[in-house]
Amino acid sequence: MDNNFLNRLKEVRKYFGLSGYSFAKKLNIPQPTYLRYETGEQKPSGRLIKALVLECGINAYWLYTGLGAMFYDAELNSGNRQNDTSVEEKLSGFGRRLSQLQEQHNFLDREMAILLQVSERQYVSLVAGSKIPDIAVLNKIKQNFKVSIDYLLYGE
Repeated sequence: MDNNFLNRLKEVRKYFGLSGYSFAKKLNIPQPTYLRYETGEQKPSGRLIKALVLECGINAYWLYTGLGAMFYDAELNSGNRQNDTSVEEKLSGFGRRLSQLQEQHNFLDREMAILLQVSERQYVSLVAGSKIPDIAVLNKIKQNFKVSIDYLLYGE
């Protein structure tokens, strides 16, 4: 587990001044699951990343790399929640962007699944948008196709 990611996760929770229980509730994630994320016992899931982005306004690129600003928008630093539905709309385009990368490189679904170290069924779910990518998948795509995580998640 990436200790830097774990430290950033704790930093976000502390920024909001919440206990692990309260932060789990804010993210709509069961407390035991959240605590396993924060201690590194469980790999962060796409659900956690989506909750951090949508519920807290966290910059996914910062979360993964520690680079850039914690928040996408300076106004979010106020702690006020911004009801930005465009984030979810942009996130829904992940499958389309992944499919475009596949087409550009003439890979079959099976080949993409092997490259990303997921089952072919999981890969098809990612392209269809019925599954949110986890950190490992995002990093594999980033490494193999030289694209940013912000581009993958938001098209930016």
